Amino acid sequence: MSYTAEHPSWWRRWATHHRVAAAVLAGSVATHLATVFGFWLGGLGMMRLDWNTSQGWVFIPFGTPLEKFLVGGLSHYVDGIVFAVIFACALHPALPWHSTVRGNLAKGLLFGTLLACVSISFMTPFVFAPARGLHPGFLSLGFGRKYVAGVFLWHWVYGLHLGLIYSPLGRHGSPGEAAPVESDRGAVAA
Repeated sequence: MSYTAEHPSWWRRWATHHRVAAAVLAGSVATHLATVFGFWLGGLGMMRLDWNTSQGWVFIPFGTPLEKFLVGGLSHYVDGIVFAVIFACALHPALPWHSTVRGNLAKGLLFGTLLACVSISFMTPFVFAPARGLHPGFLSLGFGRKYVAGVFLWHWVYGLHLGLIYSPLGRHGSPGEAAPVESDRGAVAA
C-alpha cells in the first residue's frame, strides 16, 4: 500500500470525527510554534514578536515583566485556541477548497492572512501599542516594514500549522469533498 499526500491517514479520520478536539489541539500547537517563531524573528534581522508580553501590557500594565509575560501568555494561547475553534466551526466549512491536505493548508493560510490583516490594522495600532504608549499609525507602518512582514510571517506559520493539524476529510469521509448524491449522478453522467 502506497501513501500519497491525499491518502486518508488515521489522523485525518480522527480529526473528521473529533473536530472540536482537533481544532483545540491544532490551535495549541500552531500558537506555540508561531510564538517560538516570533521570538526567533529577531535573529533573522526582523523585529522580535513577543505577543505574550504585548498582551500582558494590555491586561496588567503595572505588573512585573514576568507577570506580564505569564498573564499575557495565558491570554495569547487562549486566543490562539479560540481562533482555531472559530476557524474549524465557521470558516473552514465555508471556504471553497476541497478538504484535501492542500485544500486544508490553503484554508489555514488564508485564515492566517486574515488574522495578520486584523493584527496590523486594528490590534496593534488600537490595543497593543497604546498599552505601551506607542502610536504605530496606519496599518502599523510606523513600526516599519520589517514589523509588518514579521506579523504576516508569524500568522502564516500559525495558519500553516493550523491547516496541517486541523485537516479533516470531506463530508463523506473521502479525502476530497463530498461524493455526488444520487440525484446528481444522472446530471454528471449526462
